Amino acid sequence: MKGFKISQSALKSFYDPKVCEIKWEEMFVNGYRTPPSAAMLDGLVFEELTIGGSRGGEVYEIPKLKSGKPSKREIDLLKLSKDAKQTMIDLEIELIEVQPEWVVNDLSGHPDALIKYKGNEALMDLKWTGVKEDDSCRWNPFAWNDLEHKDFTQALHYVEMYYLMNGIYLPFFYLVFGKSGWVKFISIDITAETMNTYRERLEQFRSDLIDFKPKPINDYTICRKCAILCNKRTEKPNVMTIEI
Repeated sequence: MKGFKISQSALKSFYDPKVCEIKWEEMFVNGYRTPPSAAMLDGLVFEELTIGGSRGGEVYEIPKLKSGKPSKREIDLLKLSKDAKQTMIDLEIELIEVQPEWVVNDLSGHPDALIKYKGNEALMDLKWTGVKEDDSCRWNPFAWNDLEHKDFTQALHYVEMYYLMNGIYLPFFYLVFGKSGWVKFISIDITAETMNTYRERLEQFRSDLIDFKPKPINDYTICRKCAILCNKRTEKPNVMTIEI
């Protein structure tokens, strides 16, 4: 695809069996954007409050109550953000650049922050999540427990991009805050083997895009929730046949 830039989310979603190829093309090639869900909005507002910005410089707000006063939801985010800022101070994290937009070759990236951690440069992604601390990544992609089952495409993509731009491999950290107050600071130690495997995955993705022609997912459960009203959506439940 001429001019297409590979983001970590485009790559990850392309091979997700639960993502319709038509929706993938609309989102990552044609630029279609859906309004953020309630959980996504909470994460974006938390990000703004904590590090001073979100991707693209967009500003998000939690809806006020009819009286014009802030809701408990907003008050909780304000408190958690205050705690998060103090946690960053305690961890000796200094923000250098927030929400940079990177393009190098055919790759694009939007890391949350370039930081100094105890005086050394690193990359950091800030997360807010509504899941419980002990929810398993095996069953929930938004969880932060059992990390051997977590997809770390994001870390690999941004570390690779920084290397291509600057010739240096930076450490990568996730700073995760749970809605209920739990916190995890996670260092991603990337081996040469893992990075080479990711580069092979990028090459496979480039190859797969050459003859890519999106097909519908043909799954009513997924189609009925999709905001993209294409003419190939499945309008009624699929027939399930069981031989007995």
